[in-house]
Amino acid sequence: METLIPAITNPADEYHGTAPHRQLTRFRDVSAWGTGASNPEFEKNVAALIAVFRDACAEKPEGQRPLIIHVQYRPAWTDHPLHVSKVGPFGANGKQVCAIDFLEFAAPRVMRPEGPKFVYTLDETPPPAPVDPKKDAAPLPPPDEIIITSHGHSVFINTPLESILKKRDIKTLLIAGIATDLAVSTAVRTAQNLALTGKWGGRGNMADAAASARWTDGTSVFVEAQQDAPEDERGEDRLAVEMARIILIEDATRAFGKAGVDAQTVHNVHVESLRDFAEVRSTAEVIGAFH
Repeated sequence: METLIPAITNPADEYHGTAPHRQLTRFRDVSAWGTGASNPEFEKNVAALIAVFRDACAEKPEGQRPLIIHVQYRPAWTDHPLHVSKVGPFGANGKQVCAIDFLEFAAPRVMRPEGPKFVYTLDETPPPAPVDPKKDAAPLPPPDEIIITSHGHSVFINTPLESILKKRDIKTLLIAGIATDLAVSTAVRTAQNLALTGKWGGRGNMADAAASARWTDGTSVFVEAQQDAPEDERGEDRLAVEMARIILIEDATRAFGKAGVDAQTVHNVHVESLRDFAEVRSTAEVIGAFH
């Protein structure tokens, strides 16, 4: 099967075959979430990451491009502060706008026959019209950006995310967005559990292995099997572990203050906890790997 995102074969091309998953909906009514927001560089860092991925999509041939997965959180409960029915004076000069939509600097870019178009809400742009086989119009190329909707904090529940990762043979998942202690944390933990059990990105953990023995080729995570390991605890390539690489971009996520604890402390504690589930990298490190 042809895949849009192949595994990386050149370790120097480190984040070449990756999907940055982002929970990037605007929490306009910040007061509903707590006191203040962490990480003042959040917007700048997310914008920089998107720019780097889009540059890579423009420069690389089809089959070697990264994939950007935009996730819009849409709560199911009508009294939720981010339900689509809620509007308020959250826009410029107190303009009445929805409490939730895509961040302006992180709007998904979808391809249409007339060219790329930015989408700020899921209701804004209809899906592309089907190609008429009687005409000479060529179908649109596989998208470099995908939009999915999540109705809960786990982006793997009732969404096509796991299927996308499998079908596109994605081995590395970079995660950023809002909120660090909610959707981001849940995405990291779920992704690691699925990778560990071989649900996507490799065979998973086939046998007991020391975390200190892990290594990466820039795409996946491996542990060599012991010489005397039984056959069912190693693959043909003598690996005890072959699983996806999960990277949390710590300064491209944001948390909010709660329970009398300031936002940056909430953010820092949750990032530290997630080190058991993912590599924790900075925006500068990720961008440096691309360059």
